[in-house]
Amino acid sequence: MPMRSVRSALLSSVILIVVPHLAAAQEDEVLQLAPILVEGSDGVATEGTGSYATERATVGGRQPVDIRDVPQSITVITSERLKDANAHSLEEAAYTIPNLSTAQGDVYTGSLYSRGSEVFTYNVDGAPRNFLSLYGTAPDLVFFDRIEVLSGPSGVYQGTGEPVGTLNLVRKRPLSFPQGTVSASGGSFNARRGEFDYSTPLNESGTVRGRIIAYTDRKDSFVDYVNNNRDGIYGTVEVDLSDRTTLSFGVIAESQQALRFSGLPTYTDGTLLDVPIETFIGADWNSFDRDSNEIFAEVEHEFDYGGILKFSNRRYNSDVKIRSVLPTTAVDLVTGDFDLMVFARDYEEQADFLDLNLTSPFEALGTSGIVTVGADYRGTNQIMKQNFDFSPGTHNINTFDPTSITEPTITFPGVGPGFRLNTETDTTEYGLYAQGRVDLGLATKLSAGVRYVSYDSKAVDTGRNSVRSDIQEQRFVGNIGLTYDINDRLTAYGGYSDIFQPQVEQRADGSQLNPVVGQQFEIGLKGSFNGGRLTTQVAAFLIESSNRAVDDPLNPGSFVDSGEATSKGFEAMLQGEIAPNWMISGGYTYVDTDLPDNPVSPHSLTLWGKYTLPENQKLAGLELGLGVRAASSFSAVSDGVTISAPGYGVVDAMVSYPIAKNVSAQLSVENIVDRKYYTRVNHTTRGGFYGTPRRLTFTVAASF
Repeated sequence: MPMRSVRSALLSSVILIVVPHLAAAQEDEVLQLAPILVEGSDGVATEGTGSYATERATVGGRQPVDIRDVPQSITVITSERLKDANAHSLEEAAYTIPNLSTAQGDVYTGSLYSRGSEVFTYNVDGAPRNFLSLYGTAPDLVFFDRIEVLSGPSGVYQGTGEPVGTLNLVRKRPLSFPQGTVSASGGSFNARRGEFDYSTPLNESGTVRGRIIAYTDRKDSFVDYVNNNRDGIYGTVEVDLSDRTTLSFGVIAESQQALRFSGLPTYTDGTLLDVPIETFIGADWNSFDRDSNEIFAEVEHEFDYGGILKFSNRRYNSDVKIRSVLPTTAVDLVTGDFDLMVFARDYEEQADFLDLNLTSPFEALGTSGIVTVGADYRGTNQIMKQNFDFSPGTHNINTFDPTSITEPTITFPGVGPGFRLNTETDTTEYGLYAQGRVDLGLATKLSAGVRYVSYDSKAVDTGRNSVRSDIQEQRFVGNIGLTYDINDRLTAYGGYSDIFQPQVEQRADGSQLNPVVGQQFEIGLKGSFNGGRLTTQVAAFLIESSNRAVDDPLNPGSFVDSGEATSKGFEAMLQGEIAPNWMISGGYTYVDTDLPDNPVSPHSLTLWGKYTLPENQKLAGLELGLGVRAASSFSAVSDGVTISAPGYGVVDAMVSYPIAKNVSAQLSVENIVDRKYYTRVNHTTRGGFYGTPRRLTFTVAASF
């Protein structure tokens, strides 16, 4: 059956299922059901609240839900917390919470890890995207209101789902009143940044609203030669087609040009290099160019009885070109020699996502609840061209000169041995899903969900005209959990979730890895205090999975599967207002995993506090922030050699003050004591990164 016909059949089937229910519900005039909070409602968006805490999130459903009603750990990084952390990327935001870790990939970007495994997918408003740091990372955070982190599997809603977590970026929406901000910042390593954000009603009644956000960002680095230049724009319009129907559409477009760094090698015995932090291994012509854009449209209708029908459609395009010199051997202990090669890859991706769902309250058999049913489609086309050149030869760590390497001419397709491939991979996934939550009485709620997924992925080596892999999977995945309200502030929970995640990563022969399969068990306790201005949670988890993608140490840019692996651990979080004018965000995470390439610490601690001088003080509005990020020692195994790095602690600070009406100034200081430390180790040949030394950023922002 043609793709379009299958897609139509899936969506039509959902309509046929839910329409009779809608009609019956609307005929029952006396039915009084709990209202469902929609995304645009007050109490969901964190922008302008000044808070580090929120009681609701969209990552646990297709509509916002109470975090305490979801039997999994959910953490939200609010707009205020992102501002105070001076975080503009997902990697920088990950430093604010301990249950999400950044493993640096080129100083400014990196891989994200949760519960012992790398996160290969992130979402924008619930629409999944592939996340590989090799191809650049998520959009700039200036476009988004908050980051929602659901730890553990979420395969019912998020397509095939991440085994270890879902990162959902929730975009800023047009406001019902005129508001604008403009900011400029500068700082260490020749950093310069400018932002513009303006939202306004576009007609007199306010039924049409628009918003435009743009930024430009220029940075050098503490590592010689490395730089990162980015520009982006986001525009969106919302139209109230009626009192109950809203149409929204828009576009996000970005470009990036960078000179990247693949990290330091080690000595052949795994000993870390003790070289200046500015040491760069590569060529001064290393290059990374990426252009991406996303167009989207959503229609949402609220029925009289409280149900919400929503349709979403998104298309994402990305074009990446990489040229880098990489080490291919460790550094000889005696001579200091190591070998280099040129790594070249061109990558194009087009991804489509469609989703139709109905979220509806219900009453039956003397109880009540909420159910979501829906259908979705995800299709991606990926074209990858890759080649190597070994002409750079042997160099010495003590005399290495990045300007001495001649740039070779790279052609595609690559020829010869190894991972020199031209591949085109087409992937389609169709899903039908249902998720419900029902009140069992006695302060207990049952949550359960199921998804049927049909997955098809075919990878063809276009250079050699051969099929590298052809994967077809159909299966059901589900989850079930209980929540128990101990009182009006504390909720205990326990849950089970299936794991099924097809992977886009390729082996060195161009074939695609088999899907990740497994399960997670989790128990925990969540709390909400001070009228929801302070949230807490603790969780213990066990994840059992197979086939997880890990880096192939012998073939840069390719992967192997991990076999069977187990991760278990404990998380504790505290976010929000602990006293008048006192904000806190902190937590601790412990992870024990037998995955072979886990580069993050088993113990992580993050603690940040901010105090705002009250209005009756002389310097009213002055904000003082201070925090620490700490991690225990960590290690990685490469070529049978263990690479170990000591633990570290880093102190950060912030001061902000309203210097005039509608104008504020903020000074952020990272790594106040200028500590020299390794933040990541990976392979003996590359992937060792020093943490950022002392960095200052000064920002002036004005609102109008």
